[in-house]
Amino acid sequence: MAKLVLRSGRELRLLAGHPWVYRSDVGRLDGAWAPAEAVSVCDAAGHVLGRGFYNPRPQIVCRLLTPHDEPVDRAFLRRRLLTAWAFRQALGYDGDAGRVVGSEGDALPGLVLDRYGDVLVLQALTLGIEQWARALAELALEIVGARAVYRRADAAAATVEGLAGDSGWLVGGVEGSPALEVDIREGPCRFRVALETGHKTGFYLDQRENREAVASHAAGREVLDAFCYTGAFGCWALRHGATHVLGVEASAEAAARARTHADAQDGGDRFDVVEANAFDALRELERTGRRFDLVILDPPSFTRRKTAVTAALRGYKEINLRALACLRPGGLLATFSCSHHVGPPLFEEVCRAAAGDARRPVRLRTAYGQAQDHPVLLTVPETRYLKGLLLEAVG
Repeated sequence: MAKLVLRSGRELRLLAGHPWVYRSDVGRLDGAWAPAEAVSVCDAAGHVLGRGFYNPRPQIVCRLLTPHDEPVDRAFLRRRLLTAWAFRQALGYDGDAGRVVGSEGDALPGLVLDRYGDVLVLQALTLGIEQWARALAELALEIVGARAVYRRADAAAATVEGLAGDSGWLVGGVEGSPALEVDIREGPCRFRVALETGHKTGFYLDQRENREAVASHAAGREVLDAFCYTGAFGCWALRHGATHVLGVEASAEAAARARTHADAQDGGDRFDVVEANAFDALRELERTGRRFDLVILDPPSFTRRKTAVTAALRGYKEINLRALACLRPGGLLATFSCSHHVGPPLFEEVCRAAAGDARRPVRLRTAYGQAQDHPVLLTVPETRYLKGLLLEAVG
């Protein structure tokens, strides 16, 4: 077995419970390594810190799968999957879609596994996990009880890690299927998910609990759902009695799906969608005096790099300022950020600055986070990426 020996003092992060080993942490690599075989990670004195898959290509060269000196084999992976699935079963969600494995959050760094009805979608985000993708798919099929597992390639991970695998069926399914779509239920709502082309693994599963929570305020309100994607927030609002929902979505394909989804909730007559850039649409709505009782801002990540945080903050401030200007007195703004480089205190500061510039005093009603099936580890702050605020315009 290859052994990754760290430089003196570089073991402290691992001992504190964070699983990442950076290239700059490494003193030397003893022995020959193979992508599918976990290496032993040791401190400078030779004490074993755990085992994980090694890849010299990215900045994060190793992510510990275990802090123990134990084999990382099929039996090990099966135990990890069983633990992850048992956790999800205990949550008792009303629906048939959700996360099964959340990478570091489930002690399986580099693996994302989502359930959509009776189909699982697997993403391999590290070279080591890619080597085990088929075995993981077979194990997941057995444990979860699905009929097929589809691999969804991630372009960013492929570039960073040097992954070779393409999207396609790992177990079950029909190769060459022209339209890989699955119907799912989320509480009272029904959605059709495009697993092959949809964002992330097809749907924003991490917002499931927030959709219901925000919709609980929608009865009798006129709602603006900016960055609406395929309309999930808006559909929940319709189900909870919103008088009207206006969606804003730049993608024509996603906007069409949003219309279809609104019709599926029997709310098509109370739903409209504008195909437009949300920044432009918010400015136009403010200019024309259009006002709403509930505004939802759920933009995509504005930055994936720490160096771009300043630009991202400008974007968050802009959309929140415009959204606040479009609120009626007593109206509610549900605003979110999924940029993990923008932590909760920084996001709150941006919203505070936007409220100040808009001259709209706001009351904090509640704070939101990611769905419980997307676990947050206190020792791995990167696992806490989704945050949100429900703000009430005072006067």
